[in-house]
Amino acid sequence: MSAAQELEIAVTELVLSINQAALSASERGLNILRNTAMEVLSHDGTGRVYGRHVASAPGQPPAPDKGNLRRNWSQRKLAVPNGSGRGLRITLEIKSKMFYYQFLEHGTRKMARRPMKEPIENKARPPIAALFAGI
Repeated sequence: MSAAQELEIAVTELVLSINQAALSASERGLNILRNTAMEVLSHDGTGRVYGRHVASAPGQPPAPDKGNLRRNWSQRKLAVPNGSGRGLRITLEIKSKMFYYQFLEHGTRKMARRPMKEPIENKARPPIAALFAGI
């Protein structure tokens, strides 16, 4: 076997090892995203009071009422070739299963937005980046 073939095999094994480590880190990243969503959506509101529920103030993440928004998330990991070799591009996504998520996130003509996507991303990004930095 030539030196070039040995080098090619070594590079292939290294890429596979890195890809496997990245896939493993992505599972932990999904957990971080989900846990961050639960944390961001767990803070009491500072807005109007409706009976025993204190709503969130405009511009703040939604305050918990019954907890459905916190509990109902789907998770998705997408790993596709990055197009520049044998590496992977990994996308992590969580999405609320509650139909009213979009109304809270973007607001309506009668209600100011209660954004949650950006606070979740901003809080989850550093620990997720740290997971992948170690690979």
